Amino acid sequence: MAADTSSMGALRSKINLSLHTYHATKAWWGRNAESGKPPIIGMRQFLFLAGAVQRNVTRDDPYADYWMLLIDEKLADVRAKLDAAMADAEALLEQIPSELAIEENVNQQPFTTPVYTGGQQGWLALRLLIDFDRLARNILLATHVALMTRKDSIRFLDAVNHEIRSLCAFPQRYPGYSGVTRDDFAANNAKAREAREKFGELPDDVLKGTRRSPYAPEIQKPHQTAATPGPATESEDKSLDVAEPTEGEEPANGGW
Repeated sequence: MAADTSSMGALRSKINLSLHTYHATKAWWGRNAESGKPPIIGMRQFLFLAGAVQRNVTRDDPYADYWMLLIDEKLADVRAKLDAAMADAEALLEQIPSELAIEENVNQQPFTTPVYTGGQQGWLALRLLIDFDRLARNILLATHVALMTRKDSIRFLDAVNHEIRSLCAFPQRYPGYSGVTRDDFAANNAKAREAREKFGELPDDVLKGTRRSPYAPEIQKPHQTAATPGPATESEDKSLDVAEPTEGEEPANGGW
C-alpha cells in the first residue's frame, strides 16, 4: 500500500551566517536614517527586496521576471569583480616566505545571525558577502605582515565594498508589483496599456516567457488550488521602500 504523503509539510533548515570582519558586517547591516547620515541599503535589505521581486514572479508579473534578469546581470558583474580582487589578494599572500607558518586569521567572536534569503538569487548574493569577508581577512593579514601599506589596503577594500553596496542597493529601484499578467498583455487590455505607460515596454521574449532567470520560480496561475503556497500580497509589495526584515524572519509563503 502506498504511503500517504498528502499531509507532509515543507522542508526547513536553520541557517546561520558568521562574519569575521567589520567591513563585511557593515555591508550586512547597511545604515539607517537614524544615524543622521544618508541611509545605505545592506545585504539583509537586499535579500528582502530580491525576495519580493521573486514572489511577484509567481503572480505572472512579466516586469518582475524582467527584474530577476537584471538582478542576475548585477550578480554576475559583482562576482567577476570580486573574483578578480580575491585573485589579487591570494597572489599577494603567496609572497609570504615558506619559513613563516601563518594560520588563517579568524575573529574570536564573529558576528553571527540567522539568515533567510528568499530565493536562490539571495544565496548568490550571500556568497558574495561571505567572499568579501574572506577577502577583507586576507587583505588585513597582508597589511599586518607588511605586504601592503595600510593606505593601499583601505583603497583596495573600499573599491570592493563599493561593488557590494551597489549590489545591495540595486533592487531598491524595482517599482513593485505591476498588477498585470502576460494574459493581460496578450489581450492588450486597459491594464496592459496602463502598465506600458507607467513601467515601459518589455522585450518580447520576456513577455512570451521564453527568456527567464534560471532561478525564476514557477508561475502560479489563479486556477491553482488554495493549498499551493500563495504569493505576497500587494500591500507587502508596496512596502518595499520602508520595510526591513527581522533577523531570521521567513515570509509566510517562504521556501528555498
